[in-house]
Amino acid sequence: MKVGDKMNILIAPDSFKGSLDAERVCRIIRYSIKRNCPDCKITELPLADGGEGTATLMAKALRGRIEKCVVEGPFGKPCTASVAFVDKGNTAIIESAQAIGLPLAGKRANPERTSSYGVGQMISFATSRGAKKIILTLGGSSTNDLGAGMLSAMGVQFVDICGNHFTPVGGNMLRVEAIEFNQAFSKYREIEFVLMCDVKNPLLGKFGAAEVYSPQKGASPEAVMRLERGAEKLSQIMNRVTGTNEKDTEGAGAAGGLGFAAMSFFRAKVRSGIDVVLDMYDFQRQAEYADLIITGEGKLDSQSFMGKAIDGVLKASKGKKCAIFCGKCEAERIPDGVDIIEIGKGIPTDEAMSRAADLLSDAADSYFQKTL
Repeated sequence: MKVGDKMNILIAPDSFKGSLDAERVCRIIRYSIKRNCPDCKITELPLADGGEGTATLMAKALRGRIEKCVVEGPFGKPCTASVAFVDKGNTAIIESAQAIGLPLAGKRANPERTSSYGVGQMISFATSRGAKKIILTLGGSSTNDLGAGMLSAMGVQFVDICGNHFTPVGGNMLRVEAIEFNQAFSKYREIEFVLMCDVKNPLLGKFGAAEVYSPQKGASPEAVMRLERGAEKLSQIMNRVTGTNEKDTEGAGAAGGLGFAAMSFFRAKVRSGIDVVLDMYDFQRQAEYADLIITGEGKLDSQSFMGKAIDGVLKASKGKKCAIFCGKCEAERIPDGVDIIEIGKGIPTDEAMSRAADLLSDAADSYFQKTL
């Protein structure tokens, strides 16, 4: 397809994990376009889907700001977390993994002992800075406390049979007999919560938080059973207190039940991570004016077209001409009318990853020489 000057090109790639972040992918492709078509109008929208770096990327792309705060890590040790503020400070993007990520737990990882308290502190910090909407990314957590730690930091009080207040963790959820609220909690009722979540697991059962994810966080088979029993009891109390029943909702089991807590106490809406990002970019409007849309990721496979960043871009592009740059292509089926540019074809993976920048630049030049 030969297109003349003045064409509008939209660059919206995910990262090439382990090689290039999304911003660098944008830069390399932009330089190639400019070499081959100096008069093209280029818009860059680097993508993230809720994983590590989402908050920082969105703050840069949307001309927001990053503020740092000190919160408790999964074992209570202080750690520094970053919160992104966009939309004139009205929206805060919070990565839960910055407070409870599995790497923070290290070799001590144990979902019976880790707490999500730091996530609640991040939310409290964001609202104290004026945020009226919280976008909370779920994923990569070391916890299985049903968000009890998060809630404790926000004014929810958990009470045992003796009337003592305590902050539950995965291993002592069976102690909870009642839930109370202090005055600090009331301010969150006016806050809009959106969860960036790409898993569909319910809270309990064979596909729930404990059964599926806690072994990855260090739980033994016996611990998995204890976590499941504790989660079942605590979820019943939470349901009774909030008047909700979210345990079977898709995403309730995300981040050790953090999704369940946010749905139950804050009426949080669950959305695909990439859909949230594309909406914040107003991507559909941007795509309307594009003659060509460029996206990409490290490995293109069947999962790429099942709710991931590539899938979101193609759906939102609504038939516009699209090209996908990728390190490797292992997808069996490619959507009609989409160009695939495999930059590492025939090259061993380790070598391709180490040379990703040069390979992408060369592949982009070859493609745009034929296309522009």
